[in-house]
Amino acid sequence: MSESLFRKEALESNRTKMIGSVALYCPPYRWLVISIVALITVSIALFFVFGSYTKRETAVGELLPVGGVLTVSPPVSGTVVNLSVTEGESVHKGQPLMEISSEVATSLGRTRHMVADQLEMQRSRLQADLAALDTLNKEAILGLKERLVLLQSQLKQTEMQRKQRIRQIELARVQLDKIQQMQKEGYASNTQVEQQETNLLDTDTRLQETTRQQLDLQQQIAQTYQQLREQPLNALNQRHDMQSKLSNIDQQLAENESRRSVVLQAPQDSVVGAVLTKQGQIVNAGQSVVSLLPENGKLQARMMVSSRSIGFIQAGQRVVLRYQAYPYQKFGQQYGRVAEVSRTALSPQEVATLTGNNEVREQHYRVVVELDKQDILVYGKTEHLKPGIALEADFLIDNRRLIEWVLEPLYALGRRSAS
Repeated sequence: MSESLFRKEALESNRTKMIGSVALYCPPYRWLVISIVALITVSIALFFVFGSYTKRETAVGELLPVGGVLTVSPPVSGTVVNLSVTEGESVHKGQPLMEISSEVATSLGRTRHMVADQLEMQRSRLQADLAALDTLNKEAILGLKERLVLLQSQLKQTEMQRKQRIRQIELARVQLDKIQQMQKEGYASNTQVEQQETNLLDTDTRLQETTRQQLDLQQQIAQTYQQLREQPLNALNQRHDMQSKLSNIDQQLAENESRRSVVLQAPQDSVVGAVLTKQGQIVNAGQSVVSLLPENGKLQARMMVSSRSIGFIQAGQRVVLRYQAYPYQKFGQQYGRVAEVSRTALSPQEVATLTGNNEVREQHYRVVVELDKQDILVYGKTEHLKPGIALEADFLIDNRRLIEWVLEPLYALGRRSAS
């Protein structure tokens, strides 16, 4: 019989453990927590699957009439002496808007006024000369005809004298022959022969003088005929010369008046949007003094979109508008649709000219948006929108589910791998 080294009580005591058996404790609301976590997880999953996000491109612009804003500027510098219109007034094409005077006063007085008076005097004299030109032409033709009749009468008389001289020469030669015959027979002296020869020479000299007078008269008659033919042409040339001088004076008068006073007129039927000057104010050439709006013109939003953002913007796209004059936090956002996108990009210089923004460094496209409404509800009242209101626009260019946006990098990687 073998005996243990330790007593039975010691062995029993060693078997006793200080820690009891393991028991799992589950609180009574554990299923509620599990349900909430599961619901949140499912909601997030559903949100990513069925939720969507719209990508937007933002641009800034302003409201402008469909026909654009017309600005009227004077061609010369001067003082506004007569302001004929007020803001909001309807004007017709050609209606005077204002008169601008550039009259300069010196020690001699108003110089342009004096120049105008001198030109008017010259113009009056030329008009009087032009009116008398027909009478002078008729008188000149009548005088030439009378002179022609007189010359022809003198030519006839000269012809008669010439015939008489020829007859006298014939008689003198016959007489000389007789005296020479009588001298041979001794009945006439040498002195008688010499006298008869001298008489013949005198008669021949008078014939030559008469012939010279006849030729001179024929030349004068030919010249008179030539003057008769040229007189209408000369009168016509004088008329053209006077008319040219009159046109030159009229041009000088117009130029003097344009420098002296300019009347600005409405280029078309429109409404005065703004009068940018006042009577008595000095304005510079090219300075905008009146802005005109088309009558009953609808407004549209015009903005410049950078070439980096223009890719997905196209006609018919929905646009969200926020007018700076009416904060959208209080008066809400407005809507419109893209009506037009320019086909060519505008250079930074062209954008600066159109918008006045000189900080543009890249090309832009002009986008025109047609408004859904031409008014806005402000504190319960409908207010018509005004040209020139600045705005921000969000172009809704791409709408996708959230899961597609999350997985877009994987899609892109797959497309690159496939290509």
